Amino acid sequence: MSWASDLLGDDFDGVHTFEDADRDWVMKQLVNNPVIQNYKVEKREPVMETPTPKLDPVLLDTDGWFNSRFDKDANQMVKDLRYKRRVHKQYREEIDSAIDLIRGMKKMEIESVLSSLPWTGDHLDAVKNLGLNERNLKSLRKHGIAREVSLKQACLQWENANDIITKLSQVPGEFSDEQASLWVQALTSRDESKKMWRNTLHQSDNLTKKEVVWLQAASHVIGEFGAMDSRTILHHIHEHDGRNTGLSTQRLGALLKMHGDDFDIVKNTSRWEKSTVDRHLILKDPWAYTAGFLDADGYITITKRGEPRAGIIATGDRGRLHCEQLHKILDCGVLQVDLKLHKNSRRSQHRLQFYSKDDLQKLLQKTRPHLRLKTKQADCVLELLDLRGRTSDLVKQRRDDLYRLVKWENWRDVKAEELLDDWNVDEREVTSWGREDPEMLRLVDDAGRLLGDI
Repeated sequence: MSWASDLLGDDFDGVHTFEDADRDWVMKQLVNNPVIQNYKVEKREPVMETPTPKLDPVLLDTDGWFNSRFDKDANQMVKDLRYKRRVHKQYREEIDSAIDLIRGMKKMEIESVLSSLPWTGDHLDAVKNLGLNERNLKSLRKHGIAREVSLKQACLQWENANDIITKLSQVPGEFSDEQASLWVQALTSRDESKKMWRNTLHQSDNLTKKEVVWLQAASHVIGEFGAMDSRTILHHIHEHDGRNTGLSTQRLGALLKMHGDDFDIVKNTSRWEKSTVDRHLILKDPWAYTAGFLDADGYITITKRGEPRAGIIATGDRGRLHCEQLHKILDCGVLQVDLKLHKNSRRSQHRLQFYSKDDLQKLLQKTRPHLRLKTKQADCVLELLDLRGRTSDLVKQRRDDLYRLVKWENWRDVKAEELLDDWNVDEREVTSWGREDPEMLRLVDDAGRLLGDI
């Protein structure tokens, strides 16, 4: 049995609707993420035989790691890359490496989901055979704990049926009537276990079209107006569409209680509100979560005027949710939402930016232990903030070095030679700027100021 990630992109010859682009499109999808940068590509051999590290739980949410980072699932990314490979044949090796990375990350994502559900440890083979497609995986993230009993029952039924089929397969010659009956019963039982697995994960599939519409309307109302009780939700639904005459407060309450989770609705005390997996992940360790955002979708820089800056940039509705939650939980920074990328853009951009000394120190000091890619930039900005109020020539030179050092770290993969030529230095000298002791600099500056006062 192989992982579902082995089959990613096998239907790549289908119709594609995305626009063409050059090599940057291919690589920029992946190279900026810290997990991918630290992931080593393995040879394409049986995927189950080589253990891989677990994906950091803070990078997972309800829709999955790929959807949360790239707004598309792993299968679609492989399809897109394979199309690019046909168009840009000169970059075939780079694209193949990117596809291998995606498959490796998908395997890590599946393992992380399963390892987060303790009951799956004794039933891994059954879980894989019952189905781990993208839709099932999403539902497992969301309902794997709450629906454990029924899911385990499906696993046990599949295992028992499969044991019978395995034993009967080893019987030589033709089956007796009893053996033939057992064979048919085992096949039926195994099919029923798959149906039980599917129905448990996707309970909302049994709803009528009208009930789905009602629950979608309730989700929209709560998202627009905030938490409220069933009676108030019903009032808003009727106000928006008077045709929902068959819906009562009691019926709506029962639907929300049974199927609210499938529409991201949960009850908090006496009111219904929107829920996201992201919320408890952020609360688990908000600074580690923020560090992941800074590494993957953020920036830490120093402007030409010597002003330190940091921020997080996201797009779409999911990006707005992340920025708003971080702004509320971190209690610092400046939130800007619904910014247009360009005049005719339909996709909005959202930013959580940090300008003031207090906000920057709070952000970088708390996230520094968790950063993977931007540790040097964070150290430089923190050092620059400590130099505020000092005006000696030594400090001015150090500020200039910090500006160039941060710029080097941010741009060396793109225009290293251009920067070195512009500054008239070599890479060894740039590296030496990062080894200077900030405490020694402050002591020398203090001594100079003291001599000046004398």
